[in-house]
Amino acid sequence: MHSTLQITSEDPTSAGPDLISLADLKLALGITDTSEDAELQAAITFQSEIISAYCDRRFGLAQALETFTLDPGESVRRREALVLSLYPVVSVTDVSISGTSTTDYNFDPASGRLWLPANQYIYGAWQFYGFGPNPIAVTYSGGYDLPEQAPARLQRAIIETINQGRQSGNRDPTIREVQHGDTRITYVSPSFAAGSTGQHLTASVTDLIQPYRRFYVA
Repeated sequence: MHSTLQITSEDPTSAGPDLISLADLKLALGITDTSEDAELQAAITFQSEIISAYCDRRFGLAQALETFTLDPGESVRRREALVLSLYPVVSVTDVSISGTSTTDYNFDPASGRLWLPANQYIYGAWQFYGFGPNPIAVTYSGGYDLPEQAPARLQRAIIETINQGRQSGNRDPTIREVQHGDTRITYVSPSFAAGSTGQHLTASVTDLIQPYRRFYVA
């Protein structure tokens, strides 16, 4: 099964990608002047996009049409869930199977899982009770109203990554080691010291955002 997500409507003020406001970041870092505002705002957007990519999901609120298509011979087992791309789900306005709407479904807003009718099997390419293509289309709205509704762990992750960058940004990054006589000083980046799991995210940050990675198993 594969799905196609079409964003049908979004409000730029809540669609993201920023996971924290500039004011909240400055408060957390104890910054009171405005001299770094442009740099900090750029860092918020950059780190938010990195976290979104790592979690393989869009966090911002939007209205969408998501179409699930089964491969030939594939079936949706009874009570198996479809996993919507935008969650938490705010509302589901329509679910259709082969173009026919149904109200016989259930969904879990927090995880974005949606269950089709319990008494019906859906087969890839053909329905067992007839012929014809078998797309499953879901019209819904989901995601967080950013940045205000962003989970605290995601906001903390942004604060940590930006703070680490500020702490290591006061020296020449090309200098790895300084030696004077018998004394040698080796510079270790915060990401290396914390056990980096990627180019931009430390182990402590990935631990914070791990619960928000995209669901794939229903």
